[in-house]
Amino acid sequence: MAGALLKAAESLLDKGIHPNIISEGISLFILGFQRALDFSLDVIKNELSIPVDISNRETLIECVNTSLSSKVVSANTELLSPMAVDAVLKIIDPQTATNVDLKDIKLVKKLGGTIDDTELVEGIVFDKCKPSSASGGPTKI
Repeated sequence: MAGALLKAAESLLDKGIHPNIISEGISLFILGFQRALDFSLDVIKNELSIPVDISNRETLIECVNTSLSSKVVSANTELLSPMAVDAVLKIIDPQTATNVDLKDIKLVKKLGGTIDDTELVEGIVFDKCKPSSASGGPTKI
């Protein structure tokens, strides 16, 4: 949008319109967009939004399904949606929580395998790799 505004401003400059007039016009244009944004947010908040009970797992899964429907993984929502909901529910108290810190959930990607190999692991995951004897590290723990 900024690029389109600059291109239009350049076109107006080429026509000999003073930069102050162009700047005032752009300011009014942006003010109009701000008002439209405020109005849209008000309509969404007061007329279109529906409160979701965070303790209702099925409703949360439906919300995640909707979110994933436009993603590359949309064909795997049956596996991923319940997993995402369960991951969030494991780190919050549904009775008191209003938000969640997603930094508490770690996605670990591994080469090979398929999306069907995806699993939710509670706790800490260590990469199990046997140290080589050449590295000088222990070979047994």
